[in-house]
Amino acid sequence: MNKLYYWLFLWVATPNLGFTQTNYVATSPSSGGPGTYNTLIGIQAGNNVSSGNNNIFTGYQAGFSNTTGSFNVYSGLGAGYNNSTGSRNVLIGHQAGVNLASDVVAVGYQAGKSNQNSGNVFVGSSSGFSNTTGDRNAFVGYQAGYTNSSGFGNTFLGYQAGFVNDTGHGNTFVGGETGKSNTTGFNNLFVGTAAGFLNVTGARNTFVGTSAGFNNSSGGDNTFIGYQASINNGSGFSNISIGPSAAYNNQTGSRNIMIGDSVGFNSTTSNNIFLGSKAGYTNSSGALNTFVGYQAGYNNTTGSTNIIIGPNSGTAVTTGNDNILMGYNVQSGTGRGQHNLILGGEAGGGQWAGNSNTLLGHQTSAESIVDLHHATAIGADARVTVSNAVVLGNQANVGIGTSAPTARLEVVSETPDASGLRLTKLTATSPSVRSSDQFLTVSERGDVIKARYRLRINTANEWSDNVFTSSYSLRPLSSVAAFIGQHGHLPGVPSAQQVVNEGIDLLKMNTTLLEKVEELTLYSIQLEKANQQQRDELQTIKQHYDQKLQVMEQKQAQLERLVNQLLPKD
Repeated sequence: MNKLYYWLFLWVATPNLGFTQTNYVATSPSSGGPGTYNTLIGIQAGNNVSSGNNNIFTGYQAGFSNTTGSFNVYSGLGAGYNNSTGSRNVLIGHQAGVNLASDVVAVGYQAGKSNQNSGNVFVGSSSGFSNTTGDRNAFVGYQAGYTNSSGFGNTFLGYQAGFVNDTGHGNTFVGGETGKSNTTGFNNLFVGTAAGFLNVTGARNTFVGTSAGFNNSSGGDNTFIGYQASINNGSGFSNISIGPSAAYNNQTGSRNIMIGDSVGFNSTTSNNIFLGSKAGYTNSSGALNTFVGYQAGYNNTTGSTNIIIGPNSGTAVTTGNDNILMGYNVQSGTGRGQHNLILGGEAGGGQWAGNSNTLLGHQTSAESIVDLHHATAIGADARVTVSNAVVLGNQANVGIGTSAPTARLEVVSETPDASGLRLTKLTATSPSVRSSDQFLTVSERGDVIKARYRLRINTANEWSDNVFTSSYSLRPLSSVAAFIGQHGHLPGVPSAQQVVNEGIDLLKMNTTLLEKVEELTLYSIQLEKANQQQRDELQTIKQHYDQKLQVMEQKQAQLERLVNQLLPKD
């Protein structure tokens, strides 16, 4: 029995014993004083352990150089081979984590093979293969972070994710071949198969979706979310693209916000905001545009500084600039022109083009075969057809100072007995351009009506009937003649210069003119009386002479008879 115990002791204590079918079952380190609580299984596993403890080394030359490292788990041929003092490592796989480091997890064939720093997690065949000084990395997947050398704080998850990364840090790549070409780019988040595939130096990007930002190389501060979102972006920066194929063809454009399916599909320029499926779809070089709504600004190509909000709005705009369109299916005529403001559902219809026009209201429109400018239509269904015009409503009443107008234009002044109107360029000193006996006045309701002009007086004293009173002093005509000779105008009538300087009061002038007519009537009456007196006197003289003539004729006849009597008869 003692011999049996002796041979069992030799079998356990002596190295290079215990072979079964060429497989090594257990081993002892060559160190003379191995640490405690170590489990060493495999040829030359933990071969140099001296003071290290609590290690588990399994596999040929697993933990071969370990001396003082503790709390390690190595499994696989040559796993942790060169690590001598590293502790708290988990290295599983052929040549996994063969170099010196601590707090490393390497699982897979040659995972973290060149690693020399701490705090890394390498899971997958050849993951983190070239990592040397990089720390705090997590590489999971076949060849994930394969060429990473000093990059730190990276998380690569997926087949060849971050494959070429060298010094890039703070990156998170999730998905097969995500960020595969990244070398020095940092603080990127790529999620989805081939997301950020060609990114090299771009930093602070967020790409989520299959092939999102696929061709991005140096562009930074971008956010691409969706299948093939901004797939062709190369150097564009500070872009936000959300939706499948959003900003698909953009390469260098920057500071764009594009959200929606195929939004800004062909856009290549900068500073645009497109929100909605296929909004700004055809835009190529137009910049500083804001398109919101399904297919808003769909056909715009080079137009810039436009604001188009509403589904199907601005689809006719192609090259126009600085237009504002808001509402469902709002258009800008034929799409040519700029500086137009069009608001309201289906507003802006009609065959027209031009600049600086304003259409406000549902289905407001314009129509003109020549370009319109400064044309304005306000109110539902309002329509304008000429430039420099304002149309208010469609057969609508307009109220100023009232909420219930009953006429085409009703003006209510703030104070009673005032029109509330002021014609700044037409004042009392403005010249007349024509004469008429027709005037505008107001009715008892305040309606403006057409009327003939009529003067009114307040009292009888304002009129000139006093000329016919007995107390009225009528100037002698000799006095009037003398006044005219001296002043060149009738007494009591303003001179021409006085009218130029002061104008006339129509009521006073009419009263004065009537006074002169009445005075003229009195003068005529006086003359008539004088003439009648002269006629009477002439008639008396005529009768007297007629009588004398008759007597003379009688005497002549008598004389002729006497003469005839005295003359001898034949």
